[in-house]
Amino acid sequence: MSMDLTVWCDGEISLPNVLPEPSCWQEYKSERAYEKENWQVLVVPGEDEEPGSSILEKFPKASKAYYITLEPIGADAEGYMFLEKVTRALAKSCGGVWINPYGTAYFYNEGSFNE
Repeated sequence: MSMDLTVWCDGEISLPNVLPEPSCWQEYKSERAYEKENWQVLVVPGEDEEPGSSILEKFPKASKAYYITLEPIGADAEGYMFLEKVTRALAKSCGGVWINPYGTAYFYNEGSFNE
């Protein structure tokens, strides 16, 4: 199992330039991976998804999704802190929103990862 979040933007994000520690990411086709001994964070651009109404209410220009995954869900605190850092960096870089596991949309400087 994994912890899965989404960032919605109004266009493409320049990966890996906006990611924390950009030189430490591996590229596998369209997927980016930051790997540690006991966990990894993946960033995958979405294809042609449509944003839901709750996303559009918060960010009407939403048109492109990026999926951020932490594996495994039982990762340590360092893994979860890095997941937050990546998610907020992506949302900030594009002025978009991140979506928590409950479907609530937040700008990069909003919301809690400790809910």
